[in-house]
Amino acid sequence: MKRGSVSAIVNLVEPWAALEPLTTQRPVGTLPFGGRYRLLDFPLSSATNAGIQNVMVAAPRSGRSVMDHLRSGRDWNLDSIRGGLFTYPYNDLQLVSVEKKATLLHHYYDNAMLFLKRSQSEYTVVMGTRNVSNIDLRALTRYHEERDNPITTVYKSIDPNTLAPDHTILQLTAKGMATAVVPADKAKLKKTAKTVAKNLGIYLLSTVDLIDILQEANRRGVLISLEELMMQAVMQQNANAFEYTGFYANIHDVSSYYAANMAILDETNFRALFYSSRQIYTKVKNEVPTFFAQGSQFRASLCGTGGYIEGQVEHSVIFRNVLINRDSQIKDAVIMQGTRIGAGTQIENAVIDKNVVIGPNLVLKGQPNQPLVIRKGAHIFKQTEVVASD
Repeated sequence: MKRGSVSAIVNLVEPWAALEPLTTQRPVGTLPFGGRYRLLDFPLSSATNAGIQNVMVAAPRSGRSVMDHLRSGRDWNLDSIRGGLFTYPYNDLQLVSVEKKATLLHHYYDNAMLFLKRSQSEYTVVMGTRNVSNIDLRALTRYHEERDNPITTVYKSIDPNTLAPDHTILQLTAKGMATAVVPADKAKLKKTAKTVAKNLGIYLLSTVDLIDILQEANRRGVLISLEELMMQAVMQQNANAFEYTGFYANIHDVSSYYAANMAILDETNFRALFYSSRQIYTKVKNEVPTFFAQGSQFRASLCGTGGYIEGQVEHSVIFRNVLINRDSQIKDAVIMQGTRIGAGTQIENAVIDKNVVIGPNLVLKGQPNQPLVIRKGAHIFKQTEVVASD
Protein backbone atom coordinates (compact mmCIF):
# COMPACT_ATOMS: atom_id res chain seq x y z
CA MET A 1 0.00 0.00 0.00
CA LYS A 2 1.41 3.38 -0.97
CA ARG A 3 2.08 5.56 2.07
CA GLY A 4 -0.72 8.09 2.50
CA SER A 5 -3.05 6.43 0.00
CA VAL A 6 -5.56 5.49 2.73
CA SER A 7 -6.92 7.50 5.65
CA ALA A 8 -9.14 6.22 8.48
CA ILE A 9 -12.11 7.46 10.48
CA VAL A 10 -12.66 5.62 13.77
CA ASN A 11 -16.21 6.37 14.84
CA LEU A 12 -16.83 6.17 18.60
CA VAL A 13 -20.39 7.52 18.32
CA GLU A 14 -21.98 4.14 19.02
CA PRO A 15 -24.94 2.82 21.04
CA TRP A 16 -23.90 2.62 24.69
CA ALA A 17 -27.03 2.35 26.86
CA ALA A 18 -27.07 -1.48 26.96
CA LEU A 19 -23.54 -1.43 28.38
CA GLU A 20 -24.33 0.74 31.40
CA PRO A 21 -23.04 1.18 34.06
CA LEU A 22 -19.74 0.39 32.28
CA THR A 23 -20.37 3.21 29.79
CA THR A 24 -21.78 5.80 32.19
CA GLN A 25 -18.50 7.73 32.23
CA ARG A 26 -16.87 6.49 28.99
CA PRO A 27 -17.77 5.70 25.36
CA VAL A 28 -17.82 2.09 24.17
CA GLY A 29 -14.46 2.56 22.47
CA THR A 30 -12.56 3.10 25.73
CA LEU A 31 -13.93 0.04 27.51
CA PRO A 32 -10.98 -1.94 28.95
CA PHE A 33 -10.44 -5.31 27.30
CA GLY A 34 -8.13 -8.27 27.70
CA GLY A 35 -6.14 -7.17 30.74
CA ARG A 36 -4.41 -4.10 29.27
CA TYR A 37 -6.18 -2.93 26.08
CA ARG A 38 -9.15 -0.73 25.14
CA LEU A 39 -11.63 -1.54 22.35
CA LEU A 40 -10.33 1.52 20.50
CA ASP A 41 -6.90 -0.13 20.23
CA PHE A 42 -8.07 -2.67 17.66
CA PRO A 43 -9.13 -0.35 14.80
CA LEU A 44 -6.19 1.97 15.57
CA SER A 45 -3.76 -0.96 15.44
CA SER A 46 -5.27 -2.17 12.17
CA ALA A 47 -4.65 1.28 10.72
CA THR A 48 -1.07 1.36 12.02
CA ASN A 49 -0.29 -2.12 10.72
CA ALA A 50 -1.51 -1.04 7.27
CA GLY A 51 0.75 2.01 7.26
CA ILE A 52 -2.14 4.49 7.55
CA GLN A 53 -0.85 7.83 8.83
CA ASN A 54 -4.03 9.96 8.77
CA VAL A 55 -6.57 8.92 11.39
CA MET A 56 -9.60 10.82 12.70
CA VAL A 57 -11.26 9.71 15.95
CA ALA A 58 -14.80 10.99 16.54
CA ALA A 59 -15.57 10.82 20.27
CA PRO A 60 -19.07 11.20 21.79
CA ARG A 61 -20.07 12.95 25.03
CA SER A 62 -17.05 13.63 27.25
CA GLY A 63 -13.85 12.94 25.38
CA ARG A 64 -11.70 12.89 28.54
CA SER A 65 -11.18 9.13 28.63
CA VAL A 66 -10.46 9.12 24.88
CA MET A 67 -7.84 11.85 25.09
CA ASP A 68 -6.29 10.33 28.22
CA HIS A 69 -5.80 7.07 26.34
CA LEU A 70 -4.70 8.46 22.97
CA ARG A 71 -2.49 11.35 24.12
CA SER A 72 -0.36 12.31 21.08
CA GLY A 73 -0.98 9.00 19.30
CA ARG A 74 2.66 8.00 19.73
CA ASP A 75 1.83 4.47 20.88
CA TRP A 76 0.25 3.83 17.46
CA ASN A 77 2.95 5.72 15.53
CA LEU A 78 0.47 8.51 14.81
CA ASP A 79 2.55 11.43 16.06
CA SER A 80 4.30 11.97 12.71
CA ILE A 81 5.09 15.38 11.21
CA ARG A 82 2.82 14.71 8.24
CA GLY A 83 -0.64 13.39 8.93
CA GLY A 84 -1.16 11.94 12.40
CA LEU A 85 -4.10 11.73 14.80
CA PHE A 86 -7.04 14.11 14.62
CA THR A 87 -9.75 14.00 17.30
CA TYR A 88 -13.16 15.65 17.19
CA PRO A 89 -15.40 15.22 20.26
CA TYR A 90 -19.11 16.01 20.25
CA ASN A 91 -22.15 14.98 22.30
CA ASP A 92 -24.04 11.75 21.79
CA LEU A 93 -26.84 12.31 19.26
CA GLN A 94 -29.29 10.25 21.31
CA LEU A 95 -29.25 12.76 24.16
CA VAL A 96 -29.90 16.07 22.43
CA SER A 97 -32.77 17.97 20.84
CA VAL A 98 -33.47 17.90 17.12
CA GLU A 99 -32.05 21.41 16.68
CA LYS A 100 -28.90 20.57 18.65
CA LYS A 101 -28.52 17.30 16.79
CA ALA A 102 -28.66 19.08 13.43
CA THR A 103 -26.00 21.55 14.60
CA LEU A 104 -23.72 18.80 15.89
CA LEU A 105 -24.01 16.82 12.66
CA HIS A 106 -23.33 19.94 10.60
CA HIS A 107 -20.10 20.62 12.51
CA TYR A 108 -19.16 16.94 12.48
CA TYR A 109 -19.60 16.63 8.72
CA ASP A 110 -17.67 19.89 8.19
CA ASN A 111 -14.77 18.65 10.32
CA ALA A 112 -14.80 15.23 8.68
CA MET A 113 -14.71 16.81 5.22
CA LEU A 114 -11.87 19.11 6.29
CA PHE A 115 -9.92 16.09 7.59
CA LEU A 116 -10.52 14.13 4.38
CA LYS A 117 -9.53 16.99 2.09
CA ARG A 118 -6.32 17.66 4.01
CA SER A 119 -5.40 13.97 4.12
CA GLN A 120 -5.15 13.91 0.29
CA SER A 121 -5.73 10.16 0.44
CA GLU A 122 -7.17 8.09 -2.36
CA TYR A 123 -9.30 5.89 -0.08
CA THR A 124 -10.84 6.15 3.38
CA VAL A 125 -11.79 3.33 5.72
CA VAL A 126 -14.58 3.95 8.26
CA MET A 127 -14.54 1.76 11.38
CA GLY A 128 -16.32 1.45 14.71
CA THR A 129 -15.10 -0.12 17.96
CA ARG A 130 -17.87 -2.57 18.91
CA ASN A 131 -16.45 -5.42 16.82
CA VAL A 132 -13.21 -6.80 18.23
CA SER A 133 -11.03 -8.06 15.38
CA ASN A 134 -7.54 -7.88 13.91
CA ILE A 135 -8.26 -7.16 10.26
CA ASP A 136 -5.67 -6.77 7.51
CA LEU A 137 -6.54 -3.41 5.93
CA ARG A 138 -3.88 -3.87 3.26
CA ALA A 139 -5.69 -6.98 2.05
CA LEU A 140 -9.01 -5.13 2.23
CA THR A 141 -7.63 -2.33 0.03
CA ARG A 142 -6.27 -4.78 -2.55
CA TYR A 143 -9.62 -6.56 -2.61
CA HIS A 144 -11.38 -3.24 -3.18
CA GLU A 145 -9.05 -2.18 -5.99
CA GLU A 146 -9.59 -5.45 -7.86
CA ARG A 147 -13.36 -4.94 -8.03
CA ASP A 148 -15.71 -2.47 -9.66
CA ASN A 149 -18.11 -1.45 -6.87
CA PRO A 150 -17.43 1.96 -5.26
CA ILE A 151 -17.59 0.68 -1.66
CA THR A 152 -16.36 -2.44 0.13
CA THR A 153 -17.79 -3.66 3.41
CA VAL A 154 -16.56 -6.39 5.76
CA TYR A 155 -18.43 -9.33 7.25
CA LYS A 156 -17.86 -12.38 9.41
CA SER A 157 -19.70 -15.65 8.79
CA ILE A 158 -21.35 -16.69 12.05
CA ASP A 159 -24.03 -19.07 13.31
CA PRO A 160 -27.46 -17.37 12.96
CA ASN A 161 -28.37 -18.63 16.43
CA THR A 162 -25.74 -16.29 17.91
CA LEU A 163 -27.28 -13.14 16.41
CA ALA A 164 -28.61 -10.46 18.75
CA PRO A 165 -31.64 -8.34 17.74
CA ASP A 166 -29.52 -5.20 17.32
CA HIS A 167 -26.94 -6.89 15.08
CA THR A 168 -26.90 -6.10 11.37
CA ILE A 169 -26.22 -8.56 8.57
CA LEU A 170 -25.34 -8.22 4.90
CA GLN A 171 -27.62 -9.39 2.14
CA LEU A 172 -25.29 -11.14 -0.31
CA THR A 173 -25.88 -12.10 -3.94
CA ALA A 174 -24.74 -15.42 -5.40
CA LYS A 175 -21.56 -13.66 -6.56
CA GLY A 176 -20.80 -12.40 -3.06
CA MET A 177 -21.87 -8.78 -3.56
CA ALA A 178 -23.59 -6.93 -0.69
CA THR A 179 -26.86 -5.25 -1.64
CA ALA A 180 -28.08 -4.09 1.79
CA VAL A 181 -27.34 -3.97 5.51
CA VAL A 182 -30.35 -5.32 7.41
CA PRO A 183 -31.13 -5.45 11.17
CA ALA A 184 -31.02 -9.06 12.35
CA ASP A 185 -34.55 -8.91 13.79
CA LYS A 186 -35.93 -7.89 10.37
CA ALA A 187 -33.89 -10.23 8.20
CA LYS A 188 -35.70 -13.08 6.46
CA LEU A 189 -33.31 -15.95 7.02
CA LYS A 190 -33.81 -19.43 5.62
CA LYS A 191 -34.42 -22.04 8.29
CA THR A 192 -31.72 -24.18 6.70
CA ALA A 193 -29.10 -21.40 6.80
CA LYS A 194 -26.02 -22.51 8.72
CA THR A 195 -24.21 -19.17 8.56
CA VAL A 196 -25.07 -15.49 8.07
CA ALA A 197 -22.89 -12.56 7.02
CA LYS A 198 -22.55 -10.50 10.23
CA ASN A 199 -21.75 -6.88 9.38
CA LEU A 200 -18.53 -5.70 11.08
CA GLY A 201 -19.15 -1.99 10.49
CA ILE A 202 -15.99 -1.51 8.38
CA TYR A 203 -16.38 0.35 5.07
CA LEU A 204 -13.73 1.26 2.49
CA LEU A 205 -14.45 3.71 -0.32
CA SER A 206 -12.93 6.50 -2.38
CA THR A 207 -12.21 9.61 -0.30
CA VAL A 208 -13.85 11.70 -3.00
CA ASP A 209 -17.00 9.56 -2.81
CA LEU A 210 -17.10 9.86 0.98
CA ILE A 211 -16.79 13.64 0.79
CA ASP A 212 -19.67 13.69 -1.73
CA ILE A 213 -21.80 11.55 0.63
CA LEU A 214 -21.11 13.88 3.57
CA GLN A 215 -21.73 17.01 1.53
CA GLU A 216 -25.03 15.67 0.20
CA ALA A 217 -26.21 14.68 3.70
CA ASN A 218 -25.18 18.09 5.00
CA ARG A 219 -26.92 19.89 2.15
CA ARG A 220 -30.16 17.98 2.72
CA GLY A 221 -29.93 18.48 6.48
CA VAL A 222 -30.66 14.82 7.21
CA LEU A 223 -30.32 13.84 10.89
CA ILE A 224 -28.33 10.67 10.39
CA SER A 225 -25.12 9.26 11.84
CA LEU A 226 -22.03 8.34 9.83
CA GLU A 227 -22.67 4.63 10.39
CA GLU A 228 -26.20 4.95 9.00
CA LEU A 229 -24.85 6.87 6.00
CA MET A 230 -22.47 4.00 5.24
CA MET A 231 -25.29 1.47 5.45
CA GLN A 232 -27.34 3.56 3.02
CA ALA A 233 -24.37 3.76 0.65
CA VAL A 234 -24.18 -0.04 0.55
CA MET A 235 -27.82 -0.26 -0.45
CA GLN A 236 -27.71 2.61 -2.95
CA GLN A 237 -24.57 1.58 -4.78
CA ASN A 238 -24.10 -2.11 -3.90
CA ALA A 239 -20.82 -3.12 -2.30
CA ASN A 240 -18.00 -5.59 -2.48
CA ALA A 241 -18.18 -7.97 0.48
CA PHE A 242 -14.87 -8.86 2.12
CA GLU A 243 -14.93 -11.84 4.48
CA TYR A 244 -12.92 -11.61 7.69
CA THR A 245 -11.93 -15.05 9.01
CA GLY A 246 -9.99 -14.25 12.21
CA PHE A 247 -11.12 -13.99 15.82
CA TYR A 248 -14.18 -11.82 16.26
CA ALA A 249 -16.34 -10.63 19.16
CA ASN A 250 -19.20 -8.15 19.08
CA ILE A 251 -19.68 -5.88 22.12
CA HIS A 252 -23.33 -4.77 22.29
CA ASP A 253 -24.34 -5.30 25.93
CA VAL A 254 -22.81 -6.28 29.28
CA SER A 255 -23.21 -10.01 28.67
CA SER A 256 -21.43 -9.83 25.30
CA TYR A 257 -18.62 -7.74 26.82
CA TYR A 258 -18.16 -10.31 29.57
CA ALA A 259 -18.32 -13.21 27.09
CA ALA A 260 -15.73 -11.59 24.81
CA ASN A 261 -13.25 -11.26 27.68
CA MET A 262 -13.88 -14.87 28.69
CA ALA A 263 -13.41 -15.99 25.06
CA ILE A 264 -9.83 -14.73 24.83
CA LEU A 265 -8.86 -16.92 27.78
CA ASP A 266 -8.98 -19.72 25.23
CA GLU A 267 -5.39 -19.97 23.95
CA THR A 268 -6.47 -20.41 20.33
CA ASN A 269 -8.54 -17.20 20.42
CA PHE A 270 -5.84 -15.32 22.31
CA ARG A 271 -3.15 -16.21 19.79
CA ALA A 272 -5.41 -15.49 16.83
CA LEU A 273 -6.16 -11.99 18.14
CA PHE A 274 -2.85 -10.92 19.67
CA TYR A 275 -0.14 -13.10 18.16
CA SER A 276 -0.73 -12.82 14.43
CA SER A 277 1.69 -10.95 12.15
CA ARG A 278 -0.31 -7.79 12.97
CA GLN A 279 0.46 -6.50 16.46
CA ILE A 280 -2.13 -4.87 18.72
CA TYR A 281 -0.80 -1.62 20.20
CA THR A 282 -2.00 0.20 23.30
CA LYS A 283 -1.03 2.98 25.68
CA VAL A 284 2.30 2.08 27.21
CA LYS A 285 2.69 2.01 31.00
CA ASN A 286 6.11 1.10 32.36
CA GLU A 287 5.29 -0.83 35.52
CA VAL A 288 6.75 -3.68 37.52
CA PRO A 289 5.32 -7.18 36.94
CA THR A 290 2.48 -8.36 39.15
CA PHE A 291 3.72 -9.99 42.38
CA PHE A 292 2.36 -13.43 43.27
CA ALA A 293 2.70 -14.12 46.97
CA GLN A 294 3.57 -17.51 48.40
CA GLY A 295 0.43 -19.66 48.52
CA SER A 296 -1.39 -17.76 45.77
CA GLN A 297 -2.92 -19.69 42.88
CA PHE A 298 -3.37 -18.41 39.33
CA ARG A 299 -4.93 -20.67 36.69
CA ALA A 300 -6.04 -20.14 33.07
CA SER A 301 -6.13 -16.36 33.48
CA LEU A 302 -4.69 -13.13 32.10
CA CYS A 303 -2.97 -10.62 34.33
CA GLY A 304 -1.80 -7.04 33.76
CA THR A 305 1.22 -5.43 35.42
CA GLY A 306 1.67 -3.72 38.78
CA GLY A 307 -0.64 -5.95 40.83
CA TYR A 308 -0.33 -7.94 44.05
CA ILE A 309 -2.04 -11.33 44.37
CA GLU A 310 -2.28 -13.43 47.52
CA GLY A 311 -5.55 -15.28 46.82
CA GLN A 312 -6.84 -17.72 44.19
CA VAL A 313 -7.64 -16.66 40.62
CA GLU A 314 -9.19 -19.02 38.07
CA HIS A 315 -10.28 -18.33 34.48
CA SER A 316 -10.39 -14.57 34.91
CA VAL A 317 -9.07 -11.38 33.31
CA ILE A 318 -7.15 -9.25 35.80
CA PHE A 319 -6.10 -5.74 34.72
CA ARG A 320 -3.23 -3.56 35.97
CA ASN A 321 -2.62 -2.60 39.62
CA VAL A 322 -5.16 -5.01 41.12
CA LEU A 323 -4.76 -6.13 44.74
CA ILE A 324 -6.28 -9.50 45.67
CA ASN A 325 -5.90 -10.31 49.36
CA ARG A 326 -5.32 -13.67 51.02
CA ASP A 327 -7.99 -16.41 51.04
CA SER A 328 -10.03 -14.59 48.37
CA GLN A 329 -11.39 -16.63 45.44
CA ILE A 330 -11.85 -15.09 41.99
CA LYS A 331 -13.43 -17.21 39.25
CA ASP A 332 -14.80 -16.33 35.79
CA ALA A 333 -14.45 -12.62 36.47
CA VAL A 334 -13.21 -9.42 34.84
CA ILE A 335 -11.40 -7.24 37.37
CA MET A 336 -10.42 -3.82 36.04
CA GLN A 337 -7.53 -1.54 36.91
CA GLY A 338 -6.93 -0.29 40.45
CA THR A 339 -9.45 -2.59 42.17
CA ARG A 340 -8.85 -3.75 45.76
CA ILE A 341 -10.38 -7.02 46.99
CA GLY A 342 -10.46 -7.87 50.67
CA ALA A 343 -9.40 -11.11 52.36
CA GLY A 344 -11.79 -14.06 52.15
CA THR A 345 -14.05 -12.50 49.50
CA GLN A 346 -15.53 -14.68 46.74
CA ILE A 347 -16.21 -13.26 43.27
CA GLU A 348 -17.68 -15.29 40.42
CA ASN A 349 -19.28 -14.40 37.06
CA ALA A 350 -18.73 -10.69 37.63
CA VAL A 351 -17.39 -7.55 35.96
CA ILE A 352 -15.71 -5.21 38.45
CA ASP A 353 -15.02 -1.75 37.00
CA LYS A 354 -11.98 0.45 37.76
CA ASN A 355 -10.92 1.59 41.23
CA VAL A 356 -13.48 -0.48 43.12
CA VAL A 357 -12.83 -1.33 46.77
CA ILE A 358 -14.42 -4.55 48.06
CA GLY A 359 -14.24 -5.42 51.73
CA PRO A 360 -13.37 -8.79 53.32
CA ASN A 361 -15.53 -11.92 53.57
CA LEU A 362 -18.13 -10.90 50.98
CA VAL A 363 -19.76 -12.98 48.23
CA LEU A 364 -20.30 -11.38 44.80
CA LYS A 365 -21.78 -13.80 42.29
CA GLY A 366 -23.64 -13.39 39.01
CA GLN A 367 -24.67 -15.83 36.30
CA PRO A 368 -22.64 -16.82 33.19
CA ASN A 369 -25.25 -15.22 30.91
CA GLN A 370 -25.96 -12.32 33.29
CA PRO A 371 -22.79 -11.26 35.10
CA LEU A 372 -22.86 -9.12 38.20
CA VAL A 373 -21.56 -5.61 37.44
CA ILE A 374 -19.96 -3.32 40.03
CA ARG A 375 -19.76 0.27 38.83
CA LYS A 376 -16.58 2.33 38.64
CA GLY A 377 -15.24 3.63 41.96
CA ALA A 378 -17.76 1.77 44.15
CA HIS A 379 -16.83 0.94 47.77
CA ILE A 380 -18.51 -2.18 49.13
CA PHE A 381 -18.03 -3.31 52.71
CA LYS A 382 -21.39 -4.97 53.47
CA GLN A 383 -23.18 -7.80 51.70
CA THR A 384 -26.32 -5.66 51.45
CA GLU A 385 -24.41 -3.10 49.34
CA VAL A 386 -23.68 -5.57 46.53
CA VAL A 387 -27.11 -5.38 44.83
CA ALA A 388 -27.30 -1.62 45.26
CA SER A 389 -24.02 -1.09 43.38
CA ASP A 390 -24.70 -3.15 40.24
